[in-house]
Amino acid sequence: MGLNIIRQDSVRGLRMKSQGIQPPRDWNNVEQVREAIRQEIGLDCTAAIYAGIDMGGSHYSLTEHDQTEIMAQYTTVKEGAKAVPYHADGELCRMYQAEEFTALAQAATAHVFKHRTYCNHVNAWIKRAGLEELQGITYGAELPADLAENMAAIIQAAGGGAA
Repeated sequence: MGLNIIRQDSVRGLRMKSQGIQPPRDWNNVEQVREAIRQEIGLDCTAAIYAGIDMGGSHYSLTEHDQTEIMAQYTTVKEGAKAVPYHADGELCRMYQAEEFTALAQAATAHVFKHRTYCNHVNAWIKRAGLEELQGITYGAELPADLAENMAAIIQAAGGGAA
């Protein structure tokens, strides 16, 4: 078991360094490991959000700039515009009808909300996990039952359906 932990820690440590995260100096110090994994999860969450969504045969990245632009154009639609200019990744800008852009803005918002909510729950998991459990916490990991149930309830209450 010890060799596997050391091997896993060194691989994870290299990954962390490549992401600009300072790996724990002591992989046996639970607070150092928690902080490094929390940072890793935050970066992975951001990457998942920025990866964006596919809709209508096109891909839409969701960097912070993209999210700001989508929300600005969505505000214009909510104020009564019948169409707004926007573009999918690598495509020419075109006019989106209000209904089409509303669907895009809602899908983008749901995507961001789902990932932020998941990240929040993973951070709660990190906060309570011991050293051995922390080794298995990565972005995309299945949440413990109580956290998964809470996340599903929040998404359902927010009108997002199943998690």
